[in-house]
Amino acid sequence: MKSNNRAFFKYLAYALEVVLLAVLQSTPKLLPEIFGAKPFLLLALALSITAFEDFIPSIIFAAVCGTVSDLNSSGAVGYFAIAFTVVCAAVHYFSGTYLNNTLFTFIITSAAAVLPVLGFFFVIFRAIGGGEGIWTLFFGHYILRMVLTLLSAVILYVINGFIHRSFTGKSF
Repeated sequence: MKSNNRAFFKYLAYALEVVLLAVLQSTPKLLPEIFGAKPFLLLALALSITAFEDFIPSIIFAAVCGTVSDLNSSGAVGYFAIAFTVVCAAVHYFSGTYLNNTLFTFIITSAAAVLPVLGFFFVIFRAIGGGEGIWTLFFGHYILRMVLTLLSAVILYVINGFIHRSFTGKSF
């Protein structure tokens, strides 16, 4: 198969993942909640694609995942589109410059990406508004959501590693 055809089918597989995970993430009661929290699947997908792709495709998929997350949550493009793009660009730069692409380094860089994205979201959209039980919400919901997102990112890392290896012939 030609290189262009391989790239097309690889990106098609990623696009199908975006659609599937957006449906799983946004449809109520389709993905089971664990203690009231669900993983942020599109953030996990953006990070796993960033681990294997070059800069431009990873940034494009991060922006798409962020835009779809924004449209699912608020109906307007904003925080997640910007946050996913910036965080994935930083992860790509840091991973490509200083680290080898291994599962361990992926877990470390993903944790360093998930914490600020969901932490700043909590501060900007929940904590500033105040209200009772704000810290209970953070420790009972957001911390668990961060952990579940990180676990989902590891699963998607393995899946996207297989996709990347299948369509490029390179190992990860």
